[in-house]
Amino acid sequence: MLEGIRLERGAVSSHSHASLIDIKRWNGIEGDLFDSLLVYQNVPTASSKVRPVDQPNKMFSTDHTLEIIVTPAAAGLSCCALYKPSAIPRDQARWMLEEFDFTLSQICCNKSGDMAVSELWTMSPAQTTLVRAASSGPEVALPFGLLHHAFEALAKARPHARAVEIQDRWLSYGELDALANSVASDLAHLGVCVGSRVAVIMDRCLEFPIGLLAALKVGAAMMPLDVGFPAARLAFMVADAGVCAVVTTRRFRQTIVDLKLAVDVVTIDAATPKSEFVPSACHMATKLDEAYIVYTSGSTGKPKGVPVLHHSAVNSMERFGGILEIKEDSRVFQLMAIGFDGFQADMWESLSYGATLVMRSEDDLSALSTASNLTCTPTALSLLGDPNQYPQLKVVAVAGEAFPVALKDLWAPRVKLFNLYGPSECAIMTHGSRLSLTESIAIGSVLPNVHCYVLDDNHRQVPFGILGEFYLSGICVSPGYINLPEMTEDRFLVDPFGHGRMYKTGDLGRLLPNGQFEIAGRQDSQVKLKGYRIELDEVANAMMQHPSVKSAAAIVKDKTHLVGYFTPAHVNVDALRQCVADQLPVYMVPAVWVGLDDMPQNSNGKIDVKVLQSMDVSVDVETLETDVELKMATVWANVLGVNVSEIGRQSSFFALGGDSLSVVRVIAACKALGLALSGGQMTKEMLLWRVAKAVSTHRQVDWPSAMAPEATKVSVEAEWPHVVNWPSCVVYPVTPLQAGMLYATINNRRSYVLQNAVHLADALEAAKFEAGFKALVQQHDILRTTFLTTSTGMYQVIRPDIQELEVPTVAVASLADFLEDDLARGFYTADKFFVRLTIVNTDKGHFGVLTIHHCLYDGWSMTMFWNDFADLLDGKPLPERPSFRHVVDYIQAQDTRAAEEFWRSYLNGVVVTSLETNGIPRNCLADSSDQPLSIDTTACLSSLSEAAQTLRVTVAELVKFAWAATVRKYTRQNDVVFGQVVANRDIPVHNVDRYSFSTRMKLPSNVLCRILGPLVSTVPCRVQFDDILSVTAMLEGIRLERGAVCSHSHASLIDSNR
Repeated sequence: MLEGIRLERGAVSSHSHASLIDIKRWNGIEGDLFDSLLVYQNVPTASSKVRPVDQPNKMFSTDHTLEIIVTPAAAGLSCCALYKPSAIPRDQARWMLEEFDFTLSQICCNKSGDMAVSELWTMSPAQTTLVRAASSGPEVALPFGLLHHAFEALAKARPHARAVEIQDRWLSYGELDALANSVASDLAHLGVCVGSRVAVIMDRCLEFPIGLLAALKVGAAMMPLDVGFPAARLAFMVADAGVCAVVTTRRFRQTIVDLKLAVDVVTIDAATPKSEFVPSACHMATKLDEAYIVYTSGSTGKPKGVPVLHHSAVNSMERFGGILEIKEDSRVFQLMAIGFDGFQADMWESLSYGATLVMRSEDDLSALSTASNLTCTPTALSLLGDPNQYPQLKVVAVAGEAFPVALKDLWAPRVKLFNLYGPSECAIMTHGSRLSLTESIAIGSVLPNVHCYVLDDNHRQVPFGILGEFYLSGICVSPGYINLPEMTEDRFLVDPFGHGRMYKTGDLGRLLPNGQFEIAGRQDSQVKLKGYRIELDEVANAMMQHPSVKSAAAIVKDKTHLVGYFTPAHVNVDALRQCVADQLPVYMVPAVWVGLDDMPQNSNGKIDVKVLQSMDVSVDVETLETDVELKMATVWANVLGVNVSEIGRQSSFFALGGDSLSVVRVIAACKALGLALSGGQMTKEMLLWRVAKAVSTHRQVDWPSAMAPEATKVSVEAEWPHVVNWPSCVVYPVTPLQAGMLYATINNRRSYVLQNAVHLADALEAAKFEAGFKALVQQHDILRTTFLTTSTGMYQVIRPDIQELEVPTVAVASLADFLEDDLARGFYTADKFFVRLTIVNTDKGHFGVLTIHHCLYDGWSMTMFWNDFADLLDGKPLPERPSFRHVVDYIQAQDTRAAEEFWRSYLNGVVVTSLETNGIPRNCLADSSDQPLSIDTTACLSSLSEAAQTLRVTVAELVKFAWAATVRKYTRQNDVVFGQVVANRDIPVHNVDRYSFSTRMKLPSNVLCRILGPLVSTVPCRVQFDDILSVTAMLEGIRLERGAVCSHSHASLIDSNR
């Protein structure tokens, strides 16, 4: 694999001057192609004569989710991470640095390169230890062997305590136990014993728990079924499970007979017990026997049976009964459907702790006003209204769905609120967390005796914070589905971590750095829309962060647009749209919003997605009112490829499919129409009428595409007559790199500004420093360059001299104060110079502060700048550096068709790579330091160099491959793309790097005279991992890529994505 990367290097080098804007346009990618950037700074060391003082390193990036800056040092590689805190938490950035270092060490320890690529997935030992510890609950002994043993102990200890009630009828623990013994006797006479299965079919009534207990007492598995199920469904489940007997009431006996089940039927009622039950050996179940069977919805259209073993049920009920604070005086309201496994949780948590199970009637919830405990779905909870209606309610738990923030905030101040998680296949509940107003919604840590792994598609544990699929193991896992061997084999797997079997839940989630787990949705909720992978449940979760939303769902309609449904209907759509946009990438923000008074529910109390899919969704387009609105709608329609008739005053640019790159295209189109608009305004306003209101009239500005002719120079002079001395100036087009940086600067003066402060001994040295600076600016035309925006485009204008260059002297309290003010000043188009020097006098000394815009330099250039500065101060002659204009000439002469062909081929079939993890709650992060993130690699530089030499790549390529492997871990994609900064110091430009032989300047013959200016470019780096390959084979591909990319790295980013 390393061989592939080495061979790839040459190909990429040939196209590295293509700008990212062009690259994206050529490949039809409207969003960000990548959000991480790797910078390998192998630049010469500046002269020690002039060395800038150390300044606080910045922590944050404004352009990428994560930037990794790698610099060779004496001991190894120095790695610094800049991150965007709104997109990635600090802890994750820190862990990514650790994983990057570990990957480099892995490669160095296997210098032969024969290591399989799959081994690079391994997490670092430190993170592996923490992740595995958080993935397992503590091992504790179970208090009872069988599910009903806790109840039987209470029936003896507290026989007169109320066990179950419905309306005005109730049974004590003693009565319930006696009646269950009577029915058990009848079942025993029918031959029911351990290994048998008994269906209890009736409605919600006192007899229901009697039948369930009776089945357990004879050692059988109970199977609760609602008599209201369709007859065909009941008949299927009874036959499928191999039920040997049915327990029902007199009212439903004929219904059961009509099913023609060919099994024995036992009829009961809550009257006087008819007989005692004396169990035999055949009725003595063990902890590994089935306790109950529950049927869940199946993907084939038929329900699938799930047996739950006694020890799993005991572990779940005992732990959660304690967590939910169920006590002897508790009244647990039973709201769930009786055929749903939620009923089992309510019943056994109550009867195992001496509480009263309060069963509701089918159409009356009045008993809830007397209850102390309630468990239900969030959808059901949202229908209960004001919590103040239920003054006796002390504890509420929700499960089965994502929990809206608004609903949490409504109930959390009034009750003890819990969020539970667990599939039917794992004894209903495996996680639980108490919720509060100040904390984000999670499902808590894993239950004792249970293991929860967050795995990728190859069953490897993923790092903290990364989405993966939940797999559950331990004392919870069902033996498998009834009569479904293939599905059982697919979902119940061997636990690779050594705890028997594990269940593949199909739920997506993440392990947070604080050891809590968070659910993101279903694996099968992932869809692909407009080239992006979208988790529908993640969209719904984002909607539920709005303070007024009580329930939400997202679906894709007609394979063309994302629809968001929410309740209640009166929620402000603009505010909801902004709420989602603040959390998710633009492509995950719904294009259509539908408010409902009530969210449709299925029989289990969950949102009925099928009903939502069947709804006809119409989009109201509000009529455009002003000429500017009409112009803006036309621009949007052309850029986004939609019909202008579909765009109204309330239309959202991002909901229509817009993103950060199409914003750039809109800005350019608006300027052509005489409308001045910034990217910041577009992003902030979003809605068409707001954007239209924000624009102002301005003359046309177009990006340049060729050398500026004399006529263009005349027109530029006409628009900016007082900026420079025009007759002696030279006008050039800007490079794609410069254009992108200037665009950012127009929106934010602080963008791409570098400040270097040098300590000065006294006023005399300050005077020498000023003279040296002016001489250096006079020497290099790139330092005399300013930038102008005009109606015909954006240009760089080179002054002939430094007559207007000023070096002010200021007195301030501290250097830090000046640096902040100076940074706020920044630069702007039409500034006379894009570099300045200020002599700063403070109480602690004198400083010369150089402030320069990135349009004038790159990393190599700053080393040259300070070396030349030092030579000037020493009275040495300066090398005759070639002009940066030659680089512009080269870029303008490139064949864009060849670059387009290369980048289309290079990125064919690519999927956007994103590290963004907005779903991680900030309050769960352990690392709150304000210090920059940086590490020195464990592997020393000599070891890295030796490994690179053995593998026939450079250290830079080794670093690139290690970073790609790290991104792979954190995106779960085998095809990853990230940004790489290419130096371009080997482009075919005459004298771009030349040796000076000037005798006039009396320079040594071996002085390397490099061009001063911004030659670097940012291009995509794509690495496609194949676990079958060796590391050597993959690196060879990266080596080959380098040359081709460098040849086309100056195309613009919009074009590359087209």
